[in-house]
Formats: sequence, C-alpha cells, structure tokens
Amino acid sequence: MADEKSTGKRTLGVVEGIDSISEEARTAAAEADISAQIEALKTEISRMKESVGLIAEGTGQLAVAKAESLREDLRQTIQANPLATLAGAAFIGYLFGLRHR
Repeated sequence: MADEKSTGKRTLGVVEGIDSISEEARTAAAEADISAQIEALKTEISRMKESVGLIAEGTGQLAVAKAESLREDLRQTIQANPLATLAGAAFIGYLFGLRHR
C-alpha cells in the first residue's frame, strides 16, 4: 500500500506478466525475422558468387580468344610482308641499343 500512495497507481501482477510475455514474443519474432533476413542474404551472396564466377570464366575465355585472334593476325601480316617486318624488328633493336648505351 505504501507503493500505491507514492506512485498513485496500483500495479497488477497479471498485467506485468502479459507485458513481459508480449515483450518476449516481440523479441522472438524480431530474432526470427533477423534470421530469415540473414538466410536471404546468404542465398543472395551465393548467387552473386556464381554470377561472378561465370562472368570471370567468360571474360577469361574472351581474353584467350582475343589473344589467339591477335596472334593469327600478326602471323598473317608477317607472312604477307616479311621485309617490312624485318625492317621493323631491326629498327626496334637499334632503339634498344641506343637506350642501353
């Protein structure tokens, strides 16, 4: 009764119990929601890893194809103009020689 006079309110144990249960229920619901969000993020990350792997694989294959194409073009150019290629190689060698003097 001393508590009733100091606060001016009566406390009911039943109401406090319901509040604590609803608080626990809200906490449990929030934890379940967070767990579901974490699982969704893990799934999204795994899908992104797969996508990045596929992109990297495709990029690697494209680079290899580009290098092979460039090599074949260079080979055809050398076969078509052997004297120009020899003159270009000699000029590059001369420049390297001047640089290292």
